[in-house]
Amino acid sequence: MASLRRCARKDGSTYVQVLYRLDGRQSSTSFEDLAPATKFQKLVEELGPARAFDTLRADPEFSTITVGEWIKHHIDHLTGLRKSTLYDYRSYLKNDIDGILGSLPLTALSRDDVAQWVQVLWQTGASGKTIANKHGLLSSALNAAVRAGRITSNPAAGQRLPTSERQEMVCLSHEDFARLLGNVAEFWRPLVEFLVASGCRWGEATALKPSDIDLANSTVRISRAWKRTYDRDGHEIGPPKTKKSVRTMNIPAAVLGKLDYSNEWIFLNKAGRPVKGNGFHDRIWRPAVERTWPSIDEEGNPTTDKSVRILRPRIHDLRHTCASWLVLAGVPLPVVQQHLGHESINTTISLYTHIDRRAMQTAADAIGQALGG
Repeated sequence: MASLRRCARKDGSTYVQVLYRLDGRQSSTSFEDLAPATKFQKLVEELGPARAFDTLRADPEFSTITVGEWIKHHIDHLTGLRKSTLYDYRSYLKNDIDGILGSLPLTALSRDDVAQWVQVLWQTGASGKTIANKHGLLSSALNAAVRAGRITSNPAAGQRLPTSERQEMVCLSHEDFARLLGNVAEFWRPLVEFLVASGCRWGEATALKPSDIDLANSTVRISRAWKRTYDRDGHEIGPPKTKKSVRTMNIPAAVLGKLDYSNEWIFLNKAGRPVKGNGFHDRIWRPAVERTWPSIDEEGNPTTDKSVRILRPRIHDLRHTCASWLVLAGVPLPVVQQHLGHESINTTISLYTHIDRRAMQTAADAIGQALGG
């Protein structure tokens, strides 16, 4: 820890000392003004005295803009982003960047600083994807600093980032879905059945209005989705995830026939308000899943031991389940892509081609016949 102390000279002038311990001994560094003293104090607390002295030698007056100040400037001047994205960026700056790198002068930031910051994120439990998102903000801000002539190169460019496995998707069989649906309260079954039949994202399904559904032709038009707002306390309507997410899909008439068309929104909670994902997950989805797939011990007996875990489906796995049913039914992948609203066919291929092994088995049989011949 470091502290500040105001001092006076014999001639009546004042200065500010930063007090800290170096190599086990009480030490101090003096500044004429409070502002640079405060910046040095933060550097000592965040990076240690040695790194703070390196920075002080490079910029004795701490006159250059800091990493935190520049990233804030960068975020404030971004355009065309959703409020939720800007909220995330400001959270990354406040919670993950400021306390480690934020006080460094922008010109003093090094590749070692960035590497150590990444290591801290990894050691504190951040996933590979989360680290990539936060590193992406830092790197884009530093690229902007290069373009603005603030620094000569981007010290975050080309950094090797830790990776972690993507959470495994769960594709339910017809029988497993029927068991799950039986454990969902009757009021919510039309929503759950629609999610698996349509493969819609949660925000798309819950933003549907009666005018989006053509009962005569059994089609549903996806043109909007609920988005969380910048403060995470509310939601607002916006466009779907990508341009190709705007689509018209065919849905079984039996599924559409179970929906309520008498309100502004197709799916409402029991209080008559639009359904929110967190509440549905906690009160409806998770209890139904746990009733369908209770934890079991090594002998196959039900257990309440919280340390015993099995792979259970998420709400989003209904979308994967829909895709798997289509693939196994022989529906061509371009049609699956259109149904799900994937921007690229490569997304569909990378996610779902492993599900249907029949074509691969045909290829293996052909090779086997050739070898046998």
